[in-house]
Amino acid sequence: MEPAHLPLTDAQTPAEALAAGARTSPGPAWAPWWIVAAARVAGPVAGGGLAFFLARAESTAFEAAGLTVLALLAGALIIGREPAWAHLLPFMGNLARAGGALLGAALLLATEAADALPGLGVGDVWTIAAVSVAVSLVAGFLARRRLVRFKTVRVAVIGSVRSTDSLGRELRLAQDERYQVVGRITWADDPSTPNGEVALIGSLDELGEAVARHDVDLLLMTGEPPRMAVFEEVARSCLHLPVRLRELSGFYEEVFGHVAVAEINAAWFQWIVHPKYRAKALPGERALDLLVASVTAVFALPLLGVLALIIRRDGGPVFFKQRRIGEGGKPFTIYKLRTMREGADTEWATADDVRVTRIGQILRKTHLDELPQVLNVLRGEMSVVGPRPEQPAFVDRLERVVPFYQRRHLMKPGLTGWAQVRCGYAGSDIGSAWKVCHDLYYLKHRSIALNIVILGETLRTLVADPQYSAEPASVDFILAPTRTALDAVPAAAQAS
Repeated sequence: MEPAHLPLTDAQTPAEALAAGARTSPGPAWAPWWIVAAARVAGPVAGGGLAFFLARAESTAFEAAGLTVLALLAGALIIGREPAWAHLLPFMGNLARAGGALLGAALLLATEAADALPGLGVGDVWTIAAVSVAVSLVAGFLARRRLVRFKTVRVAVIGSVRSTDSLGRELRLAQDERYQVVGRITWADDPSTPNGEVALIGSLDELGEAVARHDVDLLLMTGEPPRMAVFEEVARSCLHLPVRLRELSGFYEEVFGHVAVAEINAAWFQWIVHPKYRAKALPGERALDLLVASVTAVFALPLLGVLALIIRRDGGPVFFKQRRIGEGGKPFTIYKLRTMREGADTEWATADDVRVTRIGQILRKTHLDELPQVLNVLRGEMSVVGPRPEQPAFVDRLERVVPFYQRRHLMKPGLTGWAQVRCGYAGSDIGSAWKVCHDLYYLKHRSIALNIVILGETLRTLVADPQYSAEPASVDFILAPTRTALDAVPAAAQAS
């Protein structure tokens, strides 16, 4: 019988975590405080020094330098620490890292506009702001490099050979040097073979000895061993050791930005029924949808007129309508600019697809074919941010072979989403399974702030990402059971 599956939440206090038989999780915060502090004040100090140099001929040089440091430092303190998702999103991550410096520069310019910086001209202030931002970015980059070298978290997995080897492979593919999988912990009824890519360093009944012997910093618990046995052994032999315990599924979310469906079961969805979980969209989210859709529609109308004339030259209708599955599993009609020859079948599109017209190739690459879907957003059938809706035939097939696929219908589909900015276009069943991992992540973490971040990252994907990029470098260690199920589907069924 599956044991009760209790989450280890980042919101737990240390006392609550210990009461649950667990200890709080480490991470990059193990780095020395002085590195973080030095990176935070480097830009303001550099700006203050430059302000003093530029105003050195004036009697107010010290006053100008002090005000400059205060303005720049205020921006750094208001923004605070780097958000957890910064390493997952290239564009918005770098923007978030520069956020404190940019806000400080804005405050500095506002101070200058109020004539509160004696001895400095407008050009001087702009120069100081630019130098401060540049120094802050360089200092932050050097600090992150130093954090990686200072402490690599040594990880041991309490789980099967498959789970342990899968984690090790994904960390290597992601080139994440913050964590090193040093071994696996087995348990009494472990059905897996002892040999794997990662060494077996001990059993659950000798957990404390294994942790001390191999200098383990972090224990990751899968859903395979008996949970209470793990908690009891941690409480018996590890509470005096500098080791932490957390769920493997939660580790995947934090480090890789997706939910590894091979490592969860239905109990993972207790997050969704938790009293603090918000099941319905907030009014602010609907307001964001209406704002973005309305502004996009106004600016897109002239462009749509030009594109309609070009598409008509290829013959056939301008718009393409298709039934898709939306929130709650309800079908609706989606609108797109036609990119394929009229009468083409509805199977997965691929790169260099012969069904795609010449103008269609450009529309797909730039995602301009999706512009008519602002109408779906205005009608409330879609959101600006959410999982992409699929065709009913695809949904029926994927629900049979992809664990928890239907859970993505707990929210409105979107024009863009966490899966889109992280994966790209799903051109196959495997690609869709990979995107489900990200859709579940968004289901758990969605918020107005995350929606804004995703919209910002979408700007990068419009110009920098290839359209067909949803196939991960390896599927076996992310969707091992799913890959087996997908491979087992007869070819005729996949072509239906």
